[in-house]
Amino acid sequence: MTNRILLSGTEWTVTGWNRNQWKLGMSMELGFSINPMLPAVKAVVPGAVQRDLIAAGWLPDPNEGLRSMELEWVNHRDWVYERRFEVPEDWVQDRCELVFEGLDYSGFIYLNGEEIAAFDGMFLPVTIDVAAKLHVGAGNENRLQLVFLPSPEVDGQIGYSNEISKVKSRFNYGWDWCPRMVPVGIWKDVSLRTYSALKLIDFYPKAVPAEDGEGGVVKYGLEAEIWGPGSYTLASELVDADGEIVHSDELTYELRRGGINRIEYEMSIEAVRRWWPNGYGEQPIYQARITVYDAEGRVCAADGKTVAFRTLQFVQNEDSPEGALPYTLLVNGERVFLNGVNWVPISPYFGGVTSEDYAHYLGRFKAMNVNVLRVWGGAITEKEDFYAYCDRNGLLVWQEFLQSSSGLNNCPPDNAAFLKELARVSRAAVIEKRSHPSLMAWCGGNELMWENFSPVDERHGNIAMLKKLVEELDPGRPFFPSSASGPRFGATEEEFGKGLHHDVHGPWLYLGEGNHYRFFNHNDSLMQTETGTPGTSRVERIRGLADRMPPWPPTRENAYWLHCGAWWIQWEQLSDMFGPWDKERDELEQYCQASRYLQLESLRYMAEATRRREPRSSGFIIWMGNEPFANNANTSLLEYDGMPKPVYYAMKKVFGGLHVSAQYERLSYRAGESFGSEIFLHADRADQRSLPFAVEAQLVQADGSVIQSQRFLAEAGRLNGYIGKLEWQVEDVPGSVLILRLAVCDEHNQQLATNEYLFTMNVACPLEPLRRLPAAEVRLRQGDRPEELVVANLSEMAAVGVYLIQRDAGQLIHLDRNYLTLLPGEQLTVTSMNGPVAPEQFYVEGMNLGG
Repeated sequence: MTNRILLSGTEWTVTGWNRNQWKLGMSMELGFSINPMLPAVKAVVPGAVQRDLIAAGWLPDPNEGLRSMELEWVNHRDWVYERRFEVPEDWVQDRCELVFEGLDYSGFIYLNGEEIAAFDGMFLPVTIDVAAKLHVGAGNENRLQLVFLPSPEVDGQIGYSNEISKVKSRFNYGWDWCPRMVPVGIWKDVSLRTYSALKLIDFYPKAVPAEDGEGGVVKYGLEAEIWGPGSYTLASELVDADGEIVHSDELTYELRRGGINRIEYEMSIEAVRRWWPNGYGEQPIYQARITVYDAEGRVCAADGKTVAFRTLQFVQNEDSPEGALPYTLLVNGERVFLNGVNWVPISPYFGGVTSEDYAHYLGRFKAMNVNVLRVWGGAITEKEDFYAYCDRNGLLVWQEFLQSSSGLNNCPPDNAAFLKELARVSRAAVIEKRSHPSLMAWCGGNELMWENFSPVDERHGNIAMLKKLVEELDPGRPFFPSSASGPRFGATEEEFGKGLHHDVHGPWLYLGEGNHYRFFNHNDSLMQTETGTPGTSRVERIRGLADRMPPWPPTRENAYWLHCGAWWIQWEQLSDMFGPWDKERDELEQYCQASRYLQLESLRYMAEATRRREPRSSGFIIWMGNEPFANNANTSLLEYDGMPKPVYYAMKKVFGGLHVSAQYERLSYRAGESFGSEIFLHADRADQRSLPFAVEAQLVQADGSVIQSQRFLAEAGRLNGYIGKLEWQVEDVPGSVLILRLAVCDEHNQQLATNEYLFTMNVACPLEPLRRLPAAEVRLRQGDRPEELVVANLSEMAAVGVYLIQRDAGQLIHLDRNYLTLLPGEQLTVTSMNGPVAPEQFYVEGMNLGG
């Protein structure tokens, strides 16, 4: 018989009340019922009141127009969740607990009309002994009610970090990528649990590979509360992904009554397989299981956690400034460049996010060759399904504690009451997450800084407390005081070469023609854990969600654009780069094409320039990977519904194990000037670095004519480096557009990796020729195999920015490449990496494709 009854699911209702009104309904003195503000509707647990009201038709879709404002009242009311359930006869053993894993935020719990607990806080489980309060047996119904009071107010993006008094998800109170959307309700599972003789308080297995040979050790840590003292047998098993028992063992202990019994022991394994980050090898995972039997052989408790065998350490960067933290990651002794994205919740109502949702969004990043996710400190410690996916798929996790900057003041709080709550929440998080093989490092929080905007360190009591907590509970796991860290928050050209740029944030914009390339060609930061560039969502989404609002023009005077991405309105910059836009004539399609291309060009160059400095630089983490709200413009790589923007495919190439890139100084040139592009090649894996490669470089006109072609040879054994320079004396070219194509070839002349850049000639606005190119015509058809699509250019002009967009964002299709430039008459094959695909599943857009 199971010792757990899951009470999550769809058998709940939620009822809305004005403040304190529900109290009369709980009273038996009136003799009549009190009508609520809103009648009971079906509720789903885990979830949020807002999700239930939307499903019931009481509230609109908050992603439409300005509709999210119509939901802002919800967390200011009182809400009552209710569920009825039965408990089988003889199910309750020595103890029975009602467990709420996550309640957001404060209120009261009633069982069978009796108040049994109050709760306050969203990140600590609430556990109540209810053995004496349950009705047991068939037909004996239990009535469970949770009253949620109005949520507390905390600062959103702009405020005072040093005055924060609650450990609460802050992005919900308004951030540049999410309007005010404050959830309320049961956001994690609810269950009834019963125990016999003892209760496992903590189970912590840690897998360690042997320094030499193929073996390993699993170190077991166990804490149990004992009610029945005596002899107990601990049966341990290590099980591989196929369910095969790799090793098992049994040990017997005499356990005393009362208090916590702590047990530690080791299990040696003769042969284990090592776990690698995405792109560096496989991810063999194991289950470390424990079963506790009493002297009569009855099962008293059992638990299991995922483990993997791998070593992980950070070492100093090459030529690192004195006093800098170690930022270069070694996994199993091999250097791993951190190709990453910043992760925020999939939805502002994160309680309703499912394992399928995690697989969809995280699957996008795995296919993009990401190997690290920074779980940003202004939101939540993610649910277990998130870490389980990362474990299975080699996505390392940079886990921040729940703190963030606030703009007006960025220093973390140091008042005693807050630190006590932060310590309790952080302790619970470390204990819950520390066994996950994907967990790479802990971090004090996001952009925590002293008054002079320099990142905080352990001299601050808040950070010192968190570091000590990690050292106590998860010894050996790296801890960073903040992201960014080091002497400077962001890099500046004036301070290049002075050793002041360690882990830096920013910039979050394209810096302009010339400036952007000069900055990143000379940047000297050791690591960048947050930087990005905005790009719009696809036109279809912007128009489809406009509601009653005008999608054009996307200016600061348009409330729709202010509400859905006020920080990322690019009207002036896109006018400077692509030529003036007409406010009176709707040019949204071209405007979005321009924005999305500039995001690609900007972010790609940032990342490639960082990779060209490896091993002095050790990581590049994009702000941001996903977004929880349907922004018209944002720095995210994925749109709200999981659809990739064009920049996604550029970063997929940059983060690929074998990558070729071009270093240049600007985008636009004039006749008579010299165009020079230095070519670099890098390979991540040791097996690639031992091979010779050739790089084919071509300068091509928009009509398909090849201006110049050159071949460079890369020596075997090179990790990352310069392999040659392509030079050309600039002349007028048709359409004023020049295409630089790079291709990495093996010894059999097979293309293994490609890259492409666009430049312009003799223009005032650097990218205006892309907007003025003659229209091209492309066709999409089925390839020779079910997973192949063929894109063909049927015109006499290059088709630029050809983008295949899924009609249904819910279909998880991973394409090997996208956002293509096709020369006249050229056709390219695009392959689905996860199964058959058909042309009718897509529509095609492009910079110069006809309507």
